[in-house]
Amino acid sequence: MVHCPSCGAGLRFEITSQQMFCEHCQNRFDPKKLYDKMSDDAKTEKTFDSFVYLCPSCGGEIETTDKNDAVGFCPYCGGASMIYDKIRKEWKPDGVIPFKITKEQCKELYCSEVKKHLFVSRKYCNPELIESFRGIYVPYCTFEGEVEGPVTLRAKSLKQNIGNYDYKTDYYDVTSTAHYAVATSQAHDASVAFDDHLSERLAPFDNRERRNFNPGYLCGFYAESGDISDTEYEQLLRGEMIDEFYHAAKSDKTISDDLKMVGLKIDETASDVAVPLKMKTAKKLLYPVWFMSYRRGDKITYATVNGQTGKVAADLPLSPLRILLAALIGSAALFGLLFLIMSFLPSIQAATTLGVSAMLGFSGMYILQHFYINTVGRALHADELTQRLPVSFILSTIGETLGVILMTTDGTYEHNRYLLGIVMLLVSAFFRIRCHVMQHKHTSKIKHVNLNTDSMLTNGILVEAKKFNRLNGIVRVVLFIWFGFRLLGIFSSTANNAALYAMSATCAIGLFVLALLHIQFQSKIAKRRLPQFNKKGAYYDTK
Repeated sequence: MVHCPSCGAGLRFEITSQQMFCEHCQNRFDPKKLYDKMSDDAKTEKTFDSFVYLCPSCGGEIETTDKNDAVGFCPYCGGASMIYDKIRKEWKPDGVIPFKITKEQCKELYCSEVKKHLFVSRKYCNPELIESFRGIYVPYCTFEGEVEGPVTLRAKSLKQNIGNYDYKTDYYDVTSTAHYAVATSQAHDASVAFDDHLSERLAPFDNRERRNFNPGYLCGFYAESGDISDTEYEQLLRGEMIDEFYHAAKSDKTISDDLKMVGLKIDETASDVAVPLKMKTAKKLLYPVWFMSYRRGDKITYATVNGQTGKVAADLPLSPLRILLAALIGSAALFGLLFLIMSFLPSIQAATTLGVSAMLGFSGMYILQHFYINTVGRALHADELTQRLPVSFILSTIGETLGVILMTTDGTYEHNRYLLGIVMLLVSAFFRIRCHVMQHKHTSKIKHVNLNTDSMLTNGILVEAKKFNRLNGIVRVVLFIWFGFRLLGIFSSTANNAALYAMSATCAIGLFVLALLHIQFQSKIAKRRLPQFNKKGAYYDTK
């Protein structure tokens, strides 16, 4: 605890003023200029005292500089309480970015994000729920590497013209002794408890506002200790550091001059290189994060807000109930509009209803698959999978619907109307097929994604997505054939009105069955499994 120089009471870091505030005497102090016993020790010692709280349910732990900051519940599993364990000497971080976003601002930013998503339940904006946001300093690390010793690189000759169109390139192995220091450009999450994908979505933090560590910045907040090894990100960062080494080698005048003398240059695309790179943690940093968990039964969702920039990264599961209601309301509106048109235009035949029903069935299938791809895309953080509905799809749906109506209704110029309807239907169908081809490519990408991520949440979604894909694919093929035959039914001269209306109903039933399958999929992936933490790190129960 940092004590007030005036009255001796405990101080808290005040976000709005970026100063230490005493609630007892109402004085404020600059953290940089505040020299009490703790900050004096922090200047000379490499550690500082922290009070550790453990969750008896999942084993998660958080720390605070003030023992009086009793933790009411576990932020990771939503457990009812956390137990004070001990005072611990914690390694002093190299820097800290103080909170700039207040709790009230955090709640507003989070609720604004929830309201952007039509199919996310508004229960996630419940005032009692969002009051549980807690300010936690999450540990991040920067890494540096050293290239020391013999290095073998691939070099290539400049292109030699040996004909009108043919070029020849020779490749050589270049061996030398190197001594370079390389570093990563970004900090990486150093906490086992904090999901890597959440931390990636919260990035970036602005390191220009980083300050030298002072325990006073932690007053009134919680913190986590870094618990990853120096080799945790080795595979991920090695390529980045090798690229930095290549850049340094190319910029080295001695190397570049020597290679130019023999007509060579470094081949940066070569993979079979031997670079003796040793990595180590460069700096340990603390970054501000507002953290909230929502537990329901054996599932949990997380919401985080960047405490510096206000960027939101949260689990926002789609609500099956909202999807179902939207489907019912949309269907009622569309068929209500069709009934209204039929009331004013008695010449509209039952074949029109069947044709429009089939076209809406095709469109509904596309929209449901679009939601499925977007859900998986958000889990994978794949921008190419998280896109809006294409404008060409919307226009083709409108064009096809109007084309069917023109083809199946009577008028003064019946032959011309029929031809115009055929043209509109064919042109719109061309663009619709293009949309379905692109959607099929995105679906194929999901099928071939490997479970090579450390995020158990992402792995769980991918497993469910792949299982769902098989059943979903079969149902979609059946419905495509079914809707196609129903669409051909509008040209049948033998079918009576009752049969045509029955065919329309089967289209609606088929689409409703597919919607139920998608709702079931969204329900399965809606929440995380409860976490468990042990000496090996974090995992999620599979029960």
